[in-house]
Amino acid sequence: MPEAELLKVKVKHLNNLQNQIITEKHTLITDEPENSGGEELAINPIELLLGAEGACTISVLTMFAKRMKYDLQGVEISLVHKRIRVEEIKDSGIEIDNERGYIHKIEKNIKFIGNLDEDQIEELQRVSQRCPVHNMIEKRSYFEISFDYNQKEI
Repeated sequence: MPEAELLKVKVKHLNNLQNQIITEKHTLITDEPENSGGEELAINPIELLLGAEGACTISVLTMFAKRMKYDLQGVEISLVHKRIRVEEIKDSGIEIDNERGYIHKIEKNIKFIGNLDEDQIEELQRVSQRCPVHNMIEKRSYFEISFDYNQKEI
């Protein structure tokens, strides 16, 4: 994606905890799990985030392998989200926001399928860290938040 390219997404509330995500060409519905008050009629936002991480990583790896002519026949990624207490990782050297007492941990396992030598596998492992979604989640994002208010007539 070119550096100056803008991506715009609009999200609208539908009902209960269901929301509609609208992009220029696609629409997607999300819902929350039943234990959070949702109806589980669609993917939940954390699953969507994990899916975006995995899909982006696979795309980066596939594009690189094609360019390098590696015999990468497939990639499978398993992701697990956990909420853990800050105390569990406070001595790890990881920068954390200690304010809330917990942090989100994502465990990611990447499986390469194909006929690859050790050097190719090591290079693919390095390239897997170049996923833009991974970098956004991990450390290269900030938010500018603004608010609007429209009063509905009764």
